Amino acid sequence: MDKFQAYHNFWSSFGWAAYDESSVPDMAVFPYITYEAAVDSFPASVALTASLWSRSGGWSDIAAMEKIIANTITIGGTIIQNDEGAFWIKKGQPWAQRMGDASDDMVKRIVLNIELEFIE
Repeated sequence: MDKFQAYHNFWSSFGWAAYDESSVPDMAVFPYITYEAAVDSFPASVALTASLWSRSGGWSDIAAMEKIIANTITIGGTIIQNDEGAFWIKKGQPWAQRMGDASDDMVKRIVLNIELEFIE
């Protein structure tokens, strides 16, 4: 599995559909995760974002998913293996930011800041 596939599998592991932000289907059903996809080589680090998307009257479901992801990455980060080595996923600063959608006040979004450090 290459770096892009490993990164996709990471985001897909949380039970919500996950999409590279440049290929979200028009008919995507809430809740889902979108993520920026970029890779590099050792010893580079890349700052990326991922977004949790939900459509509901409150923040409880999406906040619960943010907590699951935060606990998976942990304070020290988590290492994901791939055919080309590994990358270390760490929390960026600020870790999470709530956002809405101007066209639909039921849409909730939490943007996560991620740092990928490539180790090979």
